[in-house]
Amino acid sequence: MAFFNPSEKLRPPAPWEEPESQLHAKAQGLLRKHGLEITKRWLNQLIIGIDDFSSLDEFPTQENIRTSLELLQGLAELVGDESRLPDFQPGGRYYERAAVLGMGGGAGEGAAVFASISRTMLAFENAILEQLQEDLRRDDRKIMGLVRRLHSGLHNLMLAANVACWSRTTGELDHMAHTDVLTGLNNRRLFVQELERHAQMFKRYHHPFSIMMFDLDGLKLINDTLGHHAGDDALRHLAALLRASIRDVDIACRYGGDEFLVLMPDTTRSPAEVVGARIADAMSKTKFKVDHSLVTLEVSVGNASCPEDGVQPEELLKEADAGLYRSKQQKARARTGT
Repeated sequence: MAFFNPSEKLRPPAPWEEPESQLHAKAQGLLRKHGLEITKRWLNQLIIGIDDFSSLDEFPTQENIRTSLELLQGLAELVGDESRLPDFQPGGRYYERAAVLGMGGGAGEGAAVFASISRTMLAFENAILEQLQEDLRRDDRKIMGLVRRLHSGLHNLMLAANVACWSRTTGELDHMAHTDVLTGLNNRRLFVQELERHAQMFKRYHHPFSIMMFDLDGLKLINDTLGHHAGDDALRHLAALLRASIRDVDIACRYGGDEFLVLMPDTTRSPAEVVGARIADAMSKTKFKVDHSLVTLEVSVGNASCPEDGVQPEELLKEADAGLYRSKQQKARARTGT
């Protein structure tokens, strides 16, 4: 039988031997006691990550600091009582408060902002774990250090997966927002953005550009006599012809209804007129099959060039539309012999 030797020192209980309630109470007390120190650690980690003065605009405000302290008190409540978890889930008190920390996402857009917010939250978590690690026993600190390393690695794996998902999703949404559903060309929104961008580039770098405006002649007649499916096929046919006839740097769009626009960077008036005439000629020589009928399609063309016809987008669109009208008038006079 072994007897207790008073000269032997009592071994403190290992972390896994310590009653769970004591561990919870210890962690809860540390979070409540060191809330301000943890917030300071968090801010210091954010400061270290700042590499330019412009980023100071996104540095946490007093509201962020108050939110940090409030969330730490909430986490202390959660450590002591697991039933408080709903407060951290959607609709819960602390879930809503955490939104404040996401308002200053940093410079950039899309996935870059998401990554910035994620780094901010990782710094917040690390500040908590560092403070807890300092105040725990030596054996506990080793375990906490292991937890921190695993947590940082897993957090970055999660960030990589989320950023990839974010980029793919936003890319698909951006494509949908700037694409005409019927023809697959760019839509009016993207064309206006590009036209404004090229106008600004001309003001700065003096690079000329031109736009061509096309109108599918007789679309209403096709719709009325052959059906709207035939009209849609005719529009898609014109879209395909535009793709095949322009350069990769040119931007084609369906502007609306039967109107199409093409923006040609670094192109003056004469080359743009040649391309427009070539597209119109190719269209007129095409026999478009609808059911058992062959239909000849024609387009009218109007051109405008920067800076000859103006520098502002509105001026250029107005001139291209006027040229389109003149083209239609010439065709009408040719048909009537007047």
